Amino acid sequence: MPDSLADVIRSFSITECEFFQNLPLAGVTSFRIGGPALAVAVPKTEAALVRLLTLLHAAGIPRTVIGNGSNLLAPDSGYRGVVIRTVALQDIRWGEEGICALCGASLAKIAKEAISRGIGGFSALAGIPATLGGAVFMNAGAGADSIGERVVSVRAVPAEGGKPFSLSHGECLFSYRKSVFFGRGLVILSATLSGPPDSCERLRGQMAEALLHRRQSQPLEYPSAGSVFRRPPGDYAGRLIEAAGLKGLRIGNARVSEKHAGFIVNLGGATAADVRALVELVRATVLERFGVSLVREIEYLGEE
Repeated sequence: MPDSLADVIRSFSITECEFFQNLPLAGVTSFRIGGPALAVAVPKTEAALVRLLTLLHAAGIPRTVIGNGSNLLAPDSGYRGVVIRTVALQDIRWGEEGICALCGASLAKIAKEAISRGIGGFSALAGIPATLGGAVFMNAGAGADSIGERVVSVRAVPAEGGKPFSLSHGECLFSYRKSVFFGRGLVILSATLSGPPDSCERLRGQMAEALLHRRQSQPLEYPSAGSVFRRPPGDYAGRLIEAAGLKGLRIGNARVSEKHAGFIVNLGGATAADVRALVELVRATVLERFGVSLVREIEYLGEE
């Protein structure tokens, strides 16, 4: 471990931030794939997260911020830097503008609490296995609903640390699976969300239907990173992949799901190389058969 990283670690108490050295990233991503990071850090407060970003930047140490790692493929060789997990930052409060939650709060928990208070627009989001920060970053959604529609404002900080600032809904520039946070070097700290008033009973029914549909249509029995590709205009990636005869296609221990062709699953012991090769084969086949260039939705750690 570099002396500069050791100095950063020593500057935090265990109540501020926990560090795990050489932790395999397979243990902190939903794909269950990935070699060790130089260190995995779990800040316990927003202030600790901001200070950690500042110190790592000053020391020239590569860093990346993740939540549940549910949309991420980590490399087999690991990550020669610090992976910052926000999962300890889970505070959810209720204010005049709506729900105020820190970036590590579970989207499922936020949705369930909103429903219990008769706040609509969250039922379809309850099954998404993301933290708030990750969900807002990529404007995660289910069906026709997306988290961006619920965002009132977001607090963020530059990836190199500094002073937090707020962005309004309009400044977040939400679009399909995108936001202003892509490519801007910003880390989401918290967000305020709202929705229209509705009947708790009706919203619970909608949530139950959404969760049932998710269980019936998605391969939740295997590790994955969710939908591999974005929805192409006027069509669905899963439909094109299935129509190309690729359901069940396997490289190593990575396989195109037989339940939902839009997913690639880890059968056990799959490598990042397996998944990448399968992604490229699927893309090439769909392009050749239908002339549609699928755009990857999952993120590759360490790739700009």
